[in-house]
Amino acid sequence: MKIWMTGLSCLVLLAACRKEVTTQILTGPNGTLDKQAVGRSAHDLLSADTYTSLSLSIQYAPGMKPLDQSINNLVNFLNTYLHKPVGITYTETATASLGKDPASTADITSYEDRNRQVYSDGNTLSVYLFLADAGYEQPDVIGLSFRNTSIVLFEKTIQSRSGGLNQASRITVETGTLEHEMGHLLGLVNTGSSMITPHEDSTHKGHCSNNKCLMYYTIETSGLMNPFGNAAPALDQDCINDLRANGGK
Repeated sequence: MKIWMTGLSCLVLLAACRKEVTTQILTGPNGTLDKQAVGRSAHDLLSADTYTSLSLSIQYAPGMKPLDQSINNLVNFLNTYLHKPVGITYTETATASLGKDPASTADITSYEDRNRQVYSDGNTLSVYLFLADAGYEQPDVIGLSFRNTSIVLFEKTIQSRSGGLNQASRITVETGTLEHEMGHLLGLVNTGSSMITPHEDSTHKGHCSNNKCLMYYTIETSGLMNPFGNAAPALDQDCINDLRANGGK
């Protein structure tokens, strides 16, 4: 296991998407706050009103470890938009194979329930990131935000479609996937962070209408696979305004 920390005094150099997923709020002794619908913790993630620090719990199946630069990019993204004065920490832990390929949302949820070790507690909010050794049942989807603090990357698909001849770099694809999915946890678009100016894509709910924005719907599939792109797209001003209005920087 690796443990890393960032704070206000240190700048870390540091980014596909989900389909609409509705998750019932679960009850039980552990993790109840982390088992709600996507977007329900947007304000808690963005602000320091309740949670002054953020812990990223990263688990990866055999052979699916993310590139260091991809995680650094994600942390930089979070430091840009989140108020977490105590800082952001992350752990990376090798874990068991998902054991099913392709996987459904139910498979991923069950895997988290069996393997997640860290939940939100006290003044620390936790986000769970799993890099799966499988593809999704919808084969073009390379990432999914499936609970209010839970994200999966279908890393097997990402690795097979990036980093080779005439393919986008793996860093770009991992970075864009991580940042896009995190955007959904932050309530974008119109799923927990209200829109200041209407910009939700009417035909792809939960996504931005600006095709240059990180939250445009194709980021979940072909949008990151352009071999001529050398960086993941950024949030546009409308998305940034929504985050600021909901407690973000």
